This record gives sequence, C-alpha cells and structure tokens, in this order.
Amino acid sequence: MSSASKKGESVSPPQDSAPSAGSEAPPAPSAGFDKKRLLWIGGGLLAVWAIAITSGSRVFMIIMGVITLLALGVVVWGYRMIKKQRSLISTLQGAQQSPEARRAALAKLEEGKDARKPEMVFARAQLLAQDDPKAALSLIEKTELKAFPASMQDDVSLLKAQLYLSMGRTQDARKSADYMNLDNPERAQIRPMAAVIVAEAWARTGKHKEALELLGTVTPPKKDGEQIALQMRVVRVFARFASNQRNLARTELIELADVDIEQLGRFVAPQFRVHPELVKLARQVYEQHPAARRQKVSAGRRGIG
Repeated sequence: MSSASKKGESVSPPQDSAPSAGSEAPPAPSAGFDKKRLLWIGGGLLAVWAIAITSGSRVFMIIMGVITLLALGVVVWGYRMIKKQRSLISTLQGAQQSPEARRAALAKLEEGKDARKPEMVFARAQLLAQDDPKAALSLIEKTELKAFPASMQDDVSLLKAQLYLSMGRTQDARKSADYMNLDNPERAQIRPMAAVIVAEAWARTGKHKEALELLGTVTPPKKDGEQIALQMRVVRVFARFASNQRNLARTELIELADVDIEQLGRFVAPQFRVHPELVKLARQVYEQHPAARRQKVSAGRRGIG
C-alpha cells in the first residue's frame, strides 16, 4: 500500500502490482532439423539410386537426378530458414535482460526487410507485450491468424488470449483460447501455462466447470512452477465465483492471500474488469487479512498518510 487508510475507510489491495496475464510471452519454438526424417529421406534416395543404377535405365537415372536436385534444394531452403529462425530466437532471448535490450531488439526487427512477415510480427508482439501490452495487441491483431504458419498458430492464440485477459476482454480471450490445441505434443513444454490461460478464459465466460476440470490436468513444472501455481489459484477464484460458490471463492481468496497478498490486486485493478461482487469480496478478504493489517501498521510507523 502506498498510504495508510483513515480509520473506518475501506482499503484495497495494491493495484499497480497486480500481475498481468500478458506480462510473459510464450517461448519461441526451437529451430532445428528433424534428423530422423532426414536420415529416412537420405536412405530412401540411396536405395532408389541403387535400383536405378542396377537397372541401367537412363530415363530412370534422369528422373532420380531431378528428384535428388529437388530434395537438395528443399534441404538448402530449410537450412536457410532454420538459420534465420535461430537468429530470431537469439534476438528474443537476448531481449529478456532489460527494457533497453527489448527496445534495441524491436528496433532491429522493425528495420529488417522481413519486418511485416507474420513470423516477425509475432516476434515483435512478444517483445512489446512485456512493456506495452496494448501496442502488442494492436500489432498482432492486424494479421489474420490463418496468415501465420500452422505450427505457430497455437503460440499466436496463446499470446492474444493473455493480452485480452490483461485488458478484461474476456470474450475475445475465449475465442483465442477455444482455438488452441492444448494436446499438441510439440507444445508440451508450455502446456501448463497455456492450460491455465485457457482455464481463466473459460472460467470468466461461462465454462467454469470445464475450467476446473482443465486445472485438474495441470502439474506445475519446476521452471516457473510457483507463478503458474499462483495463477491456478486465481483461476479457481473466478471459477468458484462464477458457479455461485461464494464461500468457496472466499476460501480460495484467503488461501491466495496467505501465499501472496499482492495477488488480490488481480481482482480489484480496473483494467481486469472483474465482476463488482467479486471485487467487493476480494477487498473484504484483504481488509480482514493479517498481512494487510501488518502493512497498515508498518505504513503508519513510517509516517505515511
């Protein structure tokens, strides 16, 4: 809290510290060759070449030569694409160090000749999302989802859902969430985070039962596990409240406050557009929580107010 409250006044959790659903962008997919597939293709070409040579047919060997040249062309093209993708991933990873690093990375991406390609638009939106979610959403909304490569569309939908939730645009978040394939094996690493985002979109748009069922499938990973577990508690509050289980919603709020009372700001900050009754409930829990009383006493001792 930034100031002590006067006696008898209603107080609220700090709102400027409320976590934003769009504060962290989905990790960029890794780049690399599928070695097993290349070995199968190479082995197959060698086997067919052996048959062509054994047959002595010039036509057969000409056809195989054309096929081999085409295959080499695809490999060279793929290598160049992967090289570009690795460079992009390196830029995104280096930009995590500070806002200054992100601004430098953004300037680099915006000046590139491929700046308007969907892949670059997504990369720029990821960087913008951490410091200016509105600008990130404005940028990525200009490109239709189908314009992005199929392998990226789940990542794009996840980022959009995060940004929509951070602005209280729950119906838009629901549309993006419903599009995602949470069981995509290529996205297993980010499934816990993605499932929680989808669950929040559902919990706040009428699918509270499905949201709780989805949370039951989530096991927080070692990396970022604490933050994901906190967000799961937030989603449970929304789901319990939406199902008219007000006592359970209060219990979830109290348990959330026991872990980190600052998280209650997630329910009272205006940008999240939370139901007024839930805002009221979150404020009541905050006012009655021992941690809030300690904050007021500490603020009073420092002469704030």
